[in-house]
Amino acid sequence: MNEKIYLTGFMGSGKTTVGQVLGKAIGYQVIDTDQWIEQTYRTSISTIFEEKGEGYFRSLETEALRNLLNKRAIITTGGGIVVREENRQIMKQSGKVIFLDCDLEEVIRRTSMDHSRPLLKQKNKEQISAMFKERLPFYREADIQIDTTGKSILSLVEELKSLMLR
Repeated sequence: MNEKIYLTGFMGSGKTTVGQVLGKAIGYQVIDTDQWIEQTYRTSISTIFEEKGEGYFRSLETEALRNLLNKRAIITTGGGIVVREENRQIMKQSGKVIFLDCDLEEVIRRTSMDHSRPLLKQKNKEQISAMFKERLPFYREADIQIDTTGKSILSLVEELKSLMLR
């Protein structure tokens, strides 16, 4: 099994939850890039977006990936980390990239009450759909793609474990 596993996917696809359970199941440390950024810079992702903008935040994601290169871990990523070519290359070259795909309706349902996501604030369904479609080709560059729609966390973890052992 690769030493590093990256979980990518749109907001609400299950990256954080699946990552935590998968980490326990295979004995890997789990590191969330958003949490790494918040701890390193002692501020929230929302504040970074408000004060410095999305471009600055994307550069912090790249920094996080570089700082985590020597870690044997599951790295759960922010939904937009794939937007930067450099980030996709870092992940592809240093581990196995897994795309947690999820039906857009399910994503909207899962994130509708979550006000901590700066890119969802003030966006309607059509705008969220456009963002999803824009990122989809980047997500699909992953080594493994798995649909999380309507599946339990435990069944997803079992499916991922079997896919990773191939």
